[in-house]
Amino acid sequence: GQLYDKLKDCYIDPDSKESMHALNVLCVRLVFCLYCEDADLFEKNSFYQYLNGATPEDVRSRLQSLFKALDTEKSLRDPYDTRITAFPYVNGGLFREYIEIPNFKQDTLDFLLNEVSAPVDWSQISPTIFGGIFESTLNPETRRTGGMHFTSPEDIHKVIDPLFLDDLKAEFQAIQNDESLTPRQKRNRYSKFHKKICGLTFLDPACGSGNFLTETYLCLRKLEDRVLDELKGGQIEFGAKEAEETGERISLNQFYGIEINDFAVAVAETALWISRLKANGETMMLLDLPGNDFPLDESAHIVLGNALRMDWNTVLSSNSCSYIMGNPPFYGSSLRSDLQTEDMGVMAFNGLKKWGKVDYCGAWYYMATRYIEKNTAIKCAFVSTNSLCQGEQVEPMWKHLFEMGASIDYAYLPFKWKNGAHDVAGVTVIIVGFSIGDSVNPKLYDSNGEIHFASNINGYLSDAPNVFIPARSKAIDTLHLPVVQGCKPVDGGGLVVTAAEYDTYCQSQPELLRFIRPFIGSDEFLKGKRRYCFWLKQFDTSEFDSIPEIVRRLEIVKAKRESSPTKEFKEYSAWPYLFVQDRQPDVDYLVIPQVSSERREYVPIGYLPASTIVSNAVYIIPGASLYDLAILSSKMHNAWMRAVAGRLESRYRWAPGVYNTMALPNPTNEQREQIERCAQTILDTRSNYPGVPLATLYDPEKMPDDLLSAHLSLDKAVENAYGVSFDGDEERIIAHLFSLYQQAVQPEEPKCENDKNSNSASDSKPKIKVKVHKKKT
Repeated sequence: GQLYDKLKDCYIDPDSKESMHALNVLCVRLVFCLYCEDADLFEKNSFYQYLNGATPEDVRSRLQSLFKALDTEKSLRDPYDTRITAFPYVNGGLFREYIEIPNFKQDTLDFLLNEVSAPVDWSQISPTIFGGIFESTLNPETRRTGGMHFTSPEDIHKVIDPLFLDDLKAEFQAIQNDESLTPRQKRNRYSKFHKKICGLTFLDPACGSGNFLTETYLCLRKLEDRVLDELKGGQIEFGAKEAEETGERISLNQFYGIEINDFAVAVAETALWISRLKANGETMMLLDLPGNDFPLDESAHIVLGNALRMDWNTVLSSNSCSYIMGNPPFYGSSLRSDLQTEDMGVMAFNGLKKWGKVDYCGAWYYMATRYIEKNTAIKCAFVSTNSLCQGEQVEPMWKHLFEMGASIDYAYLPFKWKNGAHDVAGVTVIIVGFSIGDSVNPKLYDSNGEIHFASNINGYLSDAPNVFIPARSKAIDTLHLPVVQGCKPVDGGGLVVTAAEYDTYCQSQPELLRFIRPFIGSDEFLKGKRRYCFWLKQFDTSEFDSIPEIVRRLEIVKAKRESSPTKEFKEYSAWPYLFVQDRQPDVDYLVIPQVSSERREYVPIGYLPASTIVSNAVYIIPGASLYDLAILSSKMHNAWMRAVAGRLESRYRWAPGVYNTMALPNPTNEQREQIERCAQTILDTRSNYPGVPLATLYDPEKMPDDLLSAHLSLDKAVENAYGVSFDGDEERIIAHLFSLYQQAVQPEEPKCENDKNSNSASDSKPKIKVKVHKKKT
């Protein structure tokens, strides 16, 4: 990244499209040369010596001569230019294009030689570092608008290990450990296995800098080396040399990619070449096989193009594909450009409905599923934004995929994104492996990598039937109370009073205090912050229209609303003393924050008096009982919320649909009284910690033991009301609640008889529409 910045300063017009492209290619070529001289693919220190002693003005011509030589067979080179004799004919296309090379500055040349080349052993780099190099050369806006995030080897293995690598290693191990095989039988088994892995093909339709392909190539080469080592050693007559002579070796030709950024295409090709060179060196050390480094006679098929506007069969026929994997661009539905939305509708969602809320990366799932319909042996896996499997995106994302016959084979539940790049992406992701046909032993991986074997993984990544939970403004039964959002001022700051302003009024203008009420949103409720507002609707305007401070503030409100493009807000400029959206109850109410930390086991909720004005950052249930507080505070509700709610980044985003779709218990009087006693105990326990905000009390690392104990007692009482005893097991809770939801509603259409998740609703159930998928017969 530092070298990139220094080189950029050397260009006459560094921001032009042509110069940017030339600079990108120059960086890749320099890193390739640095690697080759340290890996003994060039003569030792030959690149350093080639530039050492040159003047800054001479570097440009030297690099031009070198790059031309690396793309020219030795017999065709200028025989009088002895400086390039030490360098081999590389081929492969990396050095073919003529690019603009600027005049170097002295500090740039010194940095290249003395900071980048001499002290660093580039032979030890992992090819996946190219993802970080590529990212360092992109400006933040380019990364953001492209949704580009690069994958660490650790996270790549979360994709490729369960997708294919674990099975291949297990198959090899089974041959190795099978003592019943004769040497000839074992030889044949190894040979067939070797032929199998040499015939696999891999497609990354959003390959970026090629990290998935390079890591896969390196892993397959290591596995191949183990196979060849077995064939070469011991009593087996067929050796690695014979394998070499048959031409059956893991090859870059097995790897395919689609990438929209031309520089990323060059980076991916280069990273794969370096992967091959590194693997060749390791193979020669291990097996003493002859090397074939240069000229490069094989290459991955990395195609420059928009994967959402092209038929993937033109890159690799689906009949010849084995696996699809990758990390499509992370870009939320609300942040997509018009062009990206158009991309999604061209081929991926063409003819489908209700896909507008789906994140950009969701289009790759649809493209992949359509691609594999003609070859259902293909397995797929993508890293994705976690919102694809949460909240309102689940139905439009997964309903059609399930109807097309797709099943989820494995999934990593949401985890924080990490990579080794210059600017780490601040996102939470999931990994979903899928294919067409019924999954065999589907697996869920938690954030610690622990595996849960599921009977079925639905669109919410839960071990439960493929039921869809649509957003509902009305509850699925009459047991639920109405939920409303708080009040929205739309005031430009004119009606809202900060804690500092309130304290000043107390000292200098106490006559204002009768017009002011506490004003509570999520932050105030959870963190104990103070905020206030002018609440003027109960006063005649004559009581405040001569008070200068209120008049000043109402002028701010009026100006804000008059400038608003929203018709409702503009109309309310005639009444600047009123909130635009006033839902303030006249009874005490239960408060549920809209957004809460994902670290909490329980979302903190509680009561507020009618005299406290509630903001639109929270939801409320006016007149809620202790029983209602108990249900919403229980593990049952919190588990359901974690399964079906949306997210803001990784934080929980509670909405009325979470409560309205949750099947409630029908307790006996005794069970209800026990639940209410537990709820009161929670409130009493909280009161033992005056001044400690709820955010602290419900921090999992700071939660007092007596408060946790009170919640556990409530959880047990609520489970008892449901007639179950799960002991807080969240997976069982979620599966049970999905089943109850499915029983509580009438399906839209008859389901296929062979649907493994079919569950007919009773005629006595309320006839409420629900989205339940139909599998293809």
